Order: sequence, then C-alpha cells, then structure tokens
Amino acid sequence: MTTNNDPLATTKAELLELELELTQRLEEMDRSDSRPKMDSAVGRLTFMDEYQQHQMAEHGRRNVESQLGRVHAALARVGDGTYGKCARCGVDIPPERLEFMPEASHCVQCHSRA
Repeated sequence: MTTNNDPLATTKAELLELELELTQRLEEMDRSDSRPKMDSAVGRLTFMDEYQQHQMAEHGRRNVESQLGRVHAALARVGDGTYGKCARCGVDIPPERLEFMPEASHCVQCHSRA
C-alpha cells in the first residue's frame, strides 16, 4: 500500500495489487489441467464427474478473466482522470461501492439497468 494521503494513488496501488493477484490466479489455473481424460479404466460416471469439474473450472476462469479486464479498464480510467465517475450517467460512484469493488465502472442504478 502507499503511505501518502492521495486517495487516487492508493486506489491505483490497490488495483495493481488486485491485477497481480488475478494474474497469478490465472497462471495457477493454467498449471492445473482440469480437462477430463478419456481413459479406458475410467467409468462413465467418473468421466462425467471430471467433465463437470472441468466445466466449473472453466466458468471460474472466465470470471477471473472478466474481472481482470475490468481491473485493466479501471486502471485506464485512473490514468485518464475518469475513475470514480459512472461510465453511463457520469455521476460520482459512491466511495463505498468503489471500496467494495474498485473496478466498478457504473453507479448502482446504472449497473442494475444493464
């Protein structure tokens, strides 16, 4: 974390930390192969169980990739001075929402309409 009192610098540091965490999580997912294996010794139910686990892992991967994309977009908004403003209506996003979800690009009202 940063030690200065600049909230934007603190937010940027938090976003960079989150970016690193998500990138590491994706790398870990890449190392673990969750694809079901066609093995003659494996029964049909075991294969279906492996397939379901693979599908859940792929869904988790897509969620992490999506969040990482939102973090990159938030870092771009920090850079261009639009961070904290709703991308749809332009109002300030409440600090509580940004604290909970620093990559948020929309206020609660606009997000619920999407």
